[in-house]
Amino acid sequence: MENETEVIEITPKNMFVPICITQAVCILVILIAVLIIKFFFDSGFKTLETWCQSNVFDHRQITANFDEEEINSEI
Repeated sequence: MENETEVIEITPKNMFVPICITQAVCILVILIAVLIIKFFFDSGFKTLETWCQSNVFDHRQITANFDEEEINSEI
């Protein structure tokens, strides 16, 4: 009896569609949770809204000035 080594080739699967479906389900669950909190728990939604405005929707102010001379000198 000879010991023969079998070579098994593994081909990668295309996981684009399952990943997109999983992301869509996660977004749907988050939106449903926010809507349930908004319609049934008004005081909790107000707390969530103020937290989002102060932490998630942080306002940025851009103060950089771009002169035309600097842009033309690089060309």
